[in-house]
Amino acid sequence: MSHPAPDEPGLFDLPLRPLDEPERESPPPRPAPRRPARSGEPSGSLPLFPADEPPASPGAPAAAPAPAPRPVERPQLLPPPAELPAAPLAARAKAAGGNLLVLAAVVAVQLLGVERLGATLRVADWPAYLAFLLAFSFLYSVIPLAFWGQTPGMVWAGIVARNLDDGPLAFGQTARRWLGGLLSCALLGLPALGALGGRSFVDWLSGSHTLRAAPLPADAPQPA
Repeated sequence: MSHPAPDEPGLFDLPLRPLDEPERESPPPRPAPRRPARSGEPSGSLPLFPADEPPASPGAPAAAPAPAPRPVERPQLLPPPAELPAAPLAARAKAAGGNLLVLAAVVAVQLLGVERLGATLRVADWPAYLAFLLAFSFLYSVIPLAFWGQTPGMVWAGIVARNLDDGPLAFGQTARRWLGGLLSCALLGLPALGALGGRSFVDWLSGSHTLRAAPLPADAPQPA
């Protein structure tokens, strides 16, 4: 009678290592390579960071800190606006007259161009023509005042417009100054008499003040 064959071990029944083999120990970690010692440096010292330079000896004098850069002093060409006096009435009238002369020159050139073209301005064309003049006067006043605080007439009269905190004018303020100028012209300049007290109607309406611009000193360098 034949004996039954023993069951063969399965794949997962096999041991991961032989039973009679001793367990291996993990190899010890390798030491990190050491930098060779420099001349005058004791062996076994750690590397220096970040400059990798030896520290100064206790008896050596400490390095003096670098001097701070001195700010560049720029010559002041004009005194601050707070130190400028208020513009007198005569200077304001001169500036208004200069601005009116520029507008009159523009009107004369336009009328001369219309005549050279052989055309005529009819009554129906006057509203559009007046709207163009208003738009031109608005841009003529607002843009120079917003960027430089002066119109060409104010430059000729030697006055400048500033905010109440002595800063540049905002576009809303320049627009109100233009509107106040139109109202002053419509009322034959009577609102401008308020300048006798330091501020005119245009200044009160725009929340600004008009000052006398100081001339450049003779020895001041001219701006490039």
